[in-house]
Order: sequence, then C-alpha cells, then structure tokens
Amino acid sequence: MDRSPASDLAALHRRYDGPAPAGELRKARLGGGTRANALRRSAVLALHENLAAEARLGAARRRRTLSWMHTDGDAWLARLAATLAHHRHAALALRFSGTRIPNRAPAPA
Repeated sequence: MDRSPASDLAALHRRYDGPAPAGELRKARLGGGTRANALRRSAVLALHENLAAEARLGAARRRRTLSWMHTDGDAWLARLAATLAHHRHAALALRFSGTRIPNRAPAPA
C-alpha cells in the first residue's frame, strides 16, 4: 500500500464532503499519525530546550547585576529561576517519557 502524503491527501478528500478536519489534514500532509506525532514531539522538545537556555542566560545576567545581598529577595530573579525550572523539567520529561507532553512543572517540595 502506498503511504505517501499524496495518497493520504487523496483519500482524505474522498472521505469528507466539506473541509477536512485540521488534525486529519495535518496527519495526511506529514505522512501519517506516527510521523506527525514524532515531529510534534521534536518541535515541543526544541522549544522547551531553547526557552530553558534563554531563562538560564537571563538569570545569569540578572545575578551579575545584583550584589550578593540583593539576590535572595529579587522577584525578577525568582521568576527567571522558576521559568528555568519549568522548561528544564518539561524538556527532560519529554525526552525521557514515552508519549506524554508535560504542560507544567511539578509542585515545589
């Protein structure tokens, strides 16, 4: 059986009278559900890794501008640290999990 995106699109257009559902159309264009989900996971993983790197650099820059006495109560630095923790957790959970894409960091201990 030919599983090229063109044959999937042709089958999809034969199945629906009106516009095809967006999810089905995405799967057909990408060559099937497995490939579409793999590309989605890869994109989400890259996004979380990039956002974690940006948060790490932002926290380092913020720490560099503060004296050691002011780092403890700085709200901006705390927000950057929380953002970094969230994106690191999401990237690691996505990298080591089977299929679930996490949407939030674990509750603090």
